[in-house]
Amino acid sequence: MSDYKLSVSIDGDASGMKKAFQVANAAVADFDAKTSGITSRMGSLGKGVTSLGQSINKHISKPAIAATSALAGITLVKGFNRLAGIDDARAKLLGLGHDAKSVDKIMSSALASVKGTSFGMDEAATTAAGACAAGIKQGKELTRYLSLTADAAAIAGTSMSDMGAIINKVQTSNRAYTENLNQLADRGLPIYQWLADECHTTQDAVRDMASSGAIHQKCFCRLLKRISAVRQKQSVTTHSRHRLTTSMPH
Repeated sequence: MSDYKLSVSIDGDASGMKKAFQVANAAVADFDAKTSGITSRMGSLGKGVTSLGQSINKHISKPAIAATSALAGITLVKGFNRLAGIDDARAKLLGLGHDAKSVDKIMSSALASVKGTSFGMDEAATTAAGACAAGIKQGKELTRYLSLTADAAAIAGTSMSDMGAIINKVQTSNRAYTENLNQLADRGLPIYQWLADECHTTQDAVRDMASSGAIHQKCFCRLLKRISAVRQKQSVTTHSRHRLTTSMPH
């Protein structure tokens, strides 16, 4: 059997195909040129976003984290100090001869006196311990006494423990002396005018009475009730203003 070789030749003009490839290459090159600028700008934008993120992290996130940590530390310290104050007050009450049940009752009065106020339980407990040492009876009398002290402290803009130290001195001596009144006056309370009104006399006469120890604790206690009434009126006014503000349309 003989072998045959088949040859096929294609004749034609290839210039059209060549031209088509050239057009395609030109189109690809043009597309690449146009998109290269976009790619470059996208790369720059990516770097900008990264830089912005680093700046935010440096100037906002890190300081915020540091501030939060510091605030948490301050809160922990304050919390610890308050617990320490409560423990100290308990220890003082036990040292004065109160049993555990009595201490719990006194602490309940302390808690009731600062409920709804900005004062802490540690301040109330410390003041309660001093009040009991000064002769204030447990129960309603102590709760009322501590509430009056808290109101006076709020009006004067001072701490309850600070105000309690002054009032407890008056309770202990059973008299209000010039030193006590001056301490209250130094804290912004018009104490001489209030006492003058309470005793139906002049401020000069009140000063003379304080110097001679003629202002009895009972008179001073009536004054505290007057201060408390001012505080309660102030609270009602503030509450009314808050309600009016929140009810106004925005």
